[in-house]
Amino acid sequence: MTRSGISARLEAMMASLLMAGCLVLSPSLAGAAEVTFDLDSPSAMKTNLEKTAGQRVKVRLMTGQELEGVVAKVGATAVHLTNLAGMDFYDAVVRLDHVSAVIIRARGR
Repeated sequence: MTRSGISARLEAMMASLLMAGCLVLSPSLAGAAEVTFDLDSPSAMKTNLEKTAGQRVKVRLMTGQELEGVVAKVGATAVHLTNLAGMDFYDAVVRLDHVSAVIIRARGR
């Protein structure tokens, strides 16, 4: 193999590695979008829970108890959580006026 042939193969391998690196990094960069929260409206808990429909959240109640699950639906006065952590066969309906905090995973690793 000639020098130019080896050089061309090395360039092709470097280009392939560069492309592979871009493919690996692109999902993590796409997921790095900043999450915006509604803080000013009287229905901030409801609005923020509506934004997370289909995602896993942790809800802290006024009593201090925490429930972690997937937001299935948000109504005018309650939120429906499915797939509760540690309670495989249970769902929960929680009154919004009993929620003191909504804990949402906003960033990846």
